[in-house]
Amino acid sequence: MKSLRSLVLSGVWVLFSAIAAQAMTVSPLQVEMISVGKRSHAQVSVVNNSNEPLPIEAVIHRMTLDENGKSKTVKAGEDFLIMPPQALIPPGATQNFRVQWLGEPMLAKSQSFLLFINQIPVKLPQGTRGVQVVMGMGVMINVAPAEGTPAMKIVSTGITTDKAGRRAPLITVENTSNVHALLPKATINLASGAWSSTLTPSTHSDRIGIGLVQPGQRRKFTLPVELPASVSSVQASLSLSK
Repeated sequence: MKSLRSLVLSGVWVLFSAIAAQAMTVSPLQVEMISVGKRSHAQVSVVNNSNEPLPIEAVIHRMTLDENGKSKTVKAGEDFLIMPPQALIPPGATQNFRVQWLGEPMLAKSQSFLLFINQIPVKLPQGTRGVQVVMGMGVMINVAPAEGTPAMKIVSTGITTDKAGRRAPLITVENTSNVHALLPKATINLASGAWSSTLTPSTHSDRIGIGLVQPGQRRKFTLPVELPASVSSVQASLSLSK
């Protein structure tokens, strides 16, 4: 999920971004697609939780991640058909957006995108000064090729310390396949001398996030494990669930 610019509505009233966030619910926030077949299309639903009509537009961008997880986006061109591209959602109602892949059906490797569901600013009454608070939500879309299997390996390990002095394992993983990999689908085994710990998808999927590793790329992850003081180095291995 990614927030867009939050602006303050001035005059005699102010809206905060926390209030704006409650006005719209978007689901799902992660979509997994395949470039051909029945999984080449999906649906994203937007619920208007406010008491006012909600004008919305859907805009999609291609996304890449660097080793530290920092994203870079550019407009996706004509890779997708989004229907409808805009909508005015009545109070309490739900609008479904159809997402259809129009790009290369025989992809060489996975591609990732962010579908931004943006609130459209409305025209203020004449004589009203100020700007508006608008809300945007980002839906991650991964499009995989029809053939291929994710493959991920750990290429280095380390230890990181947070501001509170807590120490945690730091791993760098590499995706050696043509299909994107998701770290929360991996079982990770950690060891150091007599100490060991195992992270399974059920124990760490909600603490790592989406954990996307794009084809041929590396990503660093801090694992949700607090290391004992006796551990000075960590060995790690992982296996991906099918």
